Amino acid sequence: MKFQIFASIDGGGVVRLEADITFDGIPSPYTEKTLYFEVAEADSDMLADDTYDAFVLVPLYLAMYHKQDLHIRGNISKKLYQNIKWYIQRILCDFSDDLAPINFSADGFTSTKPKGNLIGTGISCGVDSMSTIYDHFIKETDPVYKINSLFLFNCGTHGDFEDPFTQKLFLQRYKRNVNAADELGLPVHLVTSNVHAVTHKIGEQKVGFLAIYSCILSLQNVIFRYYTSSGLNYPKAKNFRHLYHNFDMAGFCESYLVPLIQNENLELIIDGCQYRRVDKLKNIADWEIAQKYLNVCVSHLPDASNCGHCPKCLRTLLPLEIMGKLDKFSRVFNVEQYKRNSFNYKVDCLQKYDKSAFETEAVDFAKENNFPMPQKKNCYVLGNNAVIVNE
Repeated sequence: MKFQIFASIDGGGVVRLEADITFDGIPSPYTEKTLYFEVAEADSDMLADDTYDAFVLVPLYLAMYHKQDLHIRGNISKKLYQNIKWYIQRILCDFSDDLAPINFSADGFTSTKPKGNLIGTGISCGVDSMSTIYDHFIKETDPVYKINSLFLFNCGTHGDFEDPFTQKLFLQRYKRNVNAADELGLPVHLVTSNVHAVTHKIGEQKVGFLAIYSCILSLQNVIFRYYTSSGLNYPKAKNFRHLYHNFDMAGFCESYLVPLIQNENLELIIDGCQYRRVDKLKNIADWEIAQKYLNVCVSHLPDASNCGHCPKCLRTLLPLEIMGKLDKFSRVFNVEQYKRNSFNYKVDCLQKYDKSAFETEAVDFAKENNFPMPQKKNCYVLGNNAVIVNE
């Protein structure tokens, strides 16, 4: 493991923590031979260079996927080691039938003395992220639990490592997130990693979850408590987890896997499981920061704006319409586009009731608020269009 200093795209210096990844006995399935985590030179003391914890999770998944034993040629957290040895591998095997248990070992173990003083969370300006920041920065009064720093991880959620558009999309999102953080008066720390050069070969939603936690572990020199924003509440994590098998690790096992990833220096808290998604929207609907910066779109528009008709825009705007607060978000959503698609989406929600977590939630929320939905017995979906049958 080593530090290297480079020039960034804006001319500033960046520091990179690197580790080589090699396969013994078989040719490497990946072009990248080195994994890295990179921060601005001013944040160089944040990188944990006395432990290989950041380089454990993704290689673990790769080793289990390729049925190869894994040895870390350096020291790692003993707590993390024990949890991987006894528990984490079993959870990963339950998640994906492509994985198999392996022998896992390391050269030794790192210090157990806590070092950091930052309380952080990620800022994506999505519903989950906004709700966590609102609760634990705006509403929280205890300084031991109040967020004092925000983090951005460029490690795969913005697109493929090899695609030039990925960096352009990230920069658009980065600017918006930093503007929101500036209004909040909170610093933003960025970590860039190339782990998605290997994780995307298997699947972003399968392994990308581990890339994010690897970035957090790379900063354990300074972070001692970190809130991660969950997309599912406790009942939905229980009742719909089977839908995420071998597809989305966060949806399948986040609530009980993440507490096993933390180590002696770093506490990870899953936040948001106490809310339905509609309750998170209700929580932030009157918050001006959310009204100016909320961003959920998966259409990957060049300016990273909200299209108003992709699945995530629809599942966000329908609850806002039910609350009568759609117009408050007209600065960041194409509300007219939503209105043109909203009827079809409402029918889709009825069709997917009890089969999909978010659509089920939207129908229940409409009932709770006496919001008129189409009559299910008269509505059908034909292709991308809703059909009304008059009886």
